[in-house]
Amino acid sequence: MKLTWGAGIGGVALVGLLFVAGCTPKITEEQLQRLRDLRAQERQLTQDIQRKEAEKGRLQREVGSRQSELRQCDDKKRFVQEKLASWPQVWPDYSPSDTAAAGVEVRTQKKR
Repeated sequence: MKLTWGAGIGGVALVGLLFVAGCTPKITEEQLQRLRDLRAQERQLTQDIQRKEAEKGRLQREVGSRQSELRQCDDKKRFVQEKLASWPQVWPDYSPSDTAAAGVEVRTQKKR
């Protein structure tokens, strides 16, 4: 009886193994070609991503440079606006009454 149980279990295991091995999915040529195409597309997309990231870095540096130029222009503009607001006393030692009081006269003549 023990021999029959062992042989029965062994036979069932053998049949099960053959059934599982015979039913394993095999990849078809079309599926293999599709897989190759998808891998090629993946490589292309990865290269595109790397190029775009490099371009993004370049553009970010350029934007930073432009923002720096903008800050410098704003500083110069602010300086000029401050000076225009206090015109004509832009320079602390300048007084228009000093030149008039000293009798300074400006004449323009042609040289002969």
